[in-house]
Amino acid sequence: MKCLLTFSFLLFLLSCSEPTQKHSAQNTSEGINWAINNFPSIDKAPKHMVLTLGVFHFDRSRDGSDVVAQNHIDIDTEQNQNELSAIIQRLEDFNPAKIAIEWRPEYQNMLDSLYQEYLAGNYKLGKNEAFQIGFKLAKILGHEKVYCVDNNPPLPESINEIEDWEIYADSLGHLKLWRSYDQENLRYNTFMDTIQRHLNVKDYLLLINSQKNAIRTKQLWTTGLVNVGYLDKYVGADLLGRWYKRNARIYANSKNLLNPESKENLLIIYGGAHKWILDELFQSSPDFQVVQFNDLMIK
Repeated sequence: MKCLLTFSFLLFLLSCSEPTQKHSAQNTSEGINWAINNFPSIDKAPKHMVLTLGVFHFDRSRDGSDVVAQNHIDIDTEQNQNELSAIIQRLEDFNPAKIAIEWRPEYQNMLDSLYQEYLAGNYKLGKNEAFQIGFKLAKILGHEKVYCVDNNPPLPESINEIEDWEIYADSLGHLKLWRSYDQENLRYNTFMDTIQRHLNVKDYLLLINSQKNAIRTKQLWTTGLVNVGYLDKYVGADLLGRWYKRNARIYANSKNLLNPESKENLLIIYGGAHKWILDELFQSSPDFQVVQFNDLMIK
């Protein structure tokens, strides 16, 4: 009899708690819905459009990249010059108010002088993309100058903290992680080098600015060396941090060219490795709408 009473009491408690649980769940649902509906998002139409044109460095003799192509596209051929003219015409349709290039601000005065000489017909353009795209487009649009926005932060101190990073990585059990994507990254770099034998400037720029390449260039930074580190020594992560730092400064230099009160477009001409991170930074700004070069070319 006692067991029967105990069981009945338990059933009573469960029957009483069920509506309470449902009520609590309902309150939780209403709470999160209210929070989402009243979330302090920044809801405003962006004033500016920005296009980051990822490029290979047209002047191979001045290519400062870590990976220098062996099969470089010759920008001076008649076909490539014609394709470049068609590209510049599409960029003219984009109508940037300012054009930013991968030169550091300390060279601004020199670049201004070259541009003025070019406008006066006294300077034959070199191969550099700042000249072949930046100067040509700026002249068509009637711009007074193109803008140097590059920045090069110092290397992280961790680079010099360890005499042999492979030995250090092996001591942490990180050497296998470091080397795990070596072949994949070599395969990518070799492909991007070799494919230049088969593509002219337009198609190669379309490849550099494709979504596939954006994902792959990001993966170069998030695989391999980035795994190496422990406690206060992180060579890979510190180099990645330096890459973010450099591009965050480029982002600041570029966006500050525009009048915040006006609707202006911004063109940034930069090495293709920078494109993914500059796009991400501008996509995070409520003031900018990011435009893709490949979309512009198929219109």
